[in-house]
Amino acid sequence: MIRREESDSVWLIHQAAHAFISGQIAGHWIGQGALTLSLREELVAAAAYHDAGWARAERHPRINSQGLPRTFTEMDLDEHFTIWTDSIESVFAQNRYAGLLTSLHCSDLYQKRLRFLADPPPVRARIHDFLDERQAWEKNLIGLLKSHPRYALAVEDAALACNLRLLQVWDYLSLLICMRPVHEQTLEDVPVGDNQRVLLRIAGSGPRGMTLDPFPLDQPLTLWIDARQIAGAPFENDEALRRTLDGAPYKPLVFEIGPAH
Repeated sequence: MIRREESDSVWLIHQAAHAFISGQIAGHWIGQGALTLSLREELVAAAAYHDAGWARAERHPRINSQGLPRTFTEMDLDEHFTIWTDSIESVFAQNRYAGLLTSLHCSDLYQKRLRFLADPPPVRARIHDFLDERQAWEKNLIGLLKSHPRYALAVEDAALACNLRLLQVWDYLSLLICMRPVHEQTLEDVPVGDNQRVLLRIAGSGPRGMTLDPFPLDQPLTLWIDARQIAGAPFENDEALRRTLDGAPYKPLVFEIGPAH
């Protein structure tokens, strides 16, 4: 679950709705007009379904220590491992290459956690064990796809790294626009052409808009999702949150992505 806090309200957005936006960004991504996406369907599938494992967990939302609806960053490790595994298996069942990209995305996030967060040694050991399992699975799948008539070239190191980076960028841009009003920042190493990567400049455009420079999409996007606007936080317990959500109607949220002016 994503908790979007605005000046006058709090919205709860399903992880799958965020992934739906990722898929739309992927479907319109052309870089600077010279980016060859020979596997666009598989890349769009990975972007649109990489959070497919969240639906079960979101049936039973919980509060954090401040009484606010708990977000995806506030869940414990075992829950995350289960959700990621379910997500990867769901995407894999649709398409093996998309499943591979989803698993690589998961592995990279945990590698970054090991690099940048000072988790206690027992937590780090559990992450290492999980990564060992994921990386063995990925290595085996890459080996199987090396003889595939469609995917052989796409599992070579450079192509796989480019496609993984695209998935990471699409996921980040979607999270950015879903989580809060966008503030000016930059994103490095963004693929916009064959063997061409740039620094992407990101800025806000109104309370629910974002501009990109250089603009990597084939057109400005208007992105519709439905989410629940909630009141009553902080909540006393999980049941109070669930009762509120049961009575909260879904309302449209509209985001805009356009070029910088």
